[in-house]
Amino acid sequence: MAGKTRFNVKVIRPRRAKFDNTAFLIGATAIMRATVADGKRFIAKYPPQVLTLTGYVRTGTLKRSWSSRTKISGSRIAGVVGSNGNIAPYNEIVQGHDDERDAQFTMAGWRGVDELEFMLQTTIERDVDALVVSLTR
Repeated sequence: MAGKTRFNVKVIRPRRAKFDNTAFLIGATAIMRATVADGKRFIAKYPPQVLTLTGYVRTGTLKRSWSSRTKISGSRIAGVVGSNGNIAPYNEIVQGHDDERDAQFTMAGWRGVDELEFMLQTTIERDVDALVVSLTR
């Protein structure tokens, strides 16, 4: 699977400026919960099935196996999007090991973990920046 993306947010307080840490933690928690829920929907969106000569019909097991959760411990907030399905062959294909296969899956409309990681990172960065701006005005 793609590398873990970590975000460390440290509040830099200028002299005499007030910053509401509680409001920040509440806002950041809401952002993380919304982002991982969106990430789950993002990765579980599959292109329509194209029938093949083999007659294979999707079972939907992989789509149903995706989950998301947010863990909070003190001031640490962690969001997880993952699958508990037995999808080893799928994982091998979408993890970015073969450029030709990656291109084929992308052209077919399949989303991979790299796209998920990019979506999560850009969403969290944008929303946390907006939260900090709103709390410092």
